[in-house]
Amino acid sequence: MKKYICAAILSLCMIFSLAACGGKDKNDTKEVDVDVNALADAIKSGGDFKDNLASIDSSIGLTRVLNISDTSIIEDAAFYTNSSSSAEEIIVIKATSADMVKVVTAAFDVRISNQKVACQDYLPDELPKLENAVKYTNGKYAVLVISNDSAKAQEIINGYFK
Repeated sequence: MKKYICAAILSLCMIFSLAACGGKDKNDTKEVDVDVNALADAIKSGGDFKDNLASIDSSIGLTRVLNISDTSIIEDAAFYTNSSSSAEEIIVIKATSADMVKVVTAAFDVRISNQKVACQDYLPDELPKLENAVKYTNGKYAVLVISNDSAKAQEIINGYFK
């Protein structure tokens, strides 16, 4: 009988110790409220950009830069674009729902692909930036940064989504 009780206690200890090791999934997202303009400004001022990025109106950015015609899926957006002498950009978007972020990230992929084609012959030195572009999503937010230092851009973004 003592053997069965001891085995049961040891089994429970193992189960509880395994449960204690369970951590939060890396893909779990914490609901946060981020000012898209403040984040874009922080990336611009703290990031590594060779180009003088200019802010553009979000409706122009959505329709002309990302080719998103249904702007009703976007709650707020901030765009900094290049002067055509680089591929550098900052795009921060708050969608109306997490499902709409999928539409935005698909537009990011198309944008990067189009920029690669455009830079291939005229700005080949920009291709590594496009290959290392930062694409980040968290809940209703999507961020795209094309810069000289992807790690620094990612660090700034992570600071806003703690």
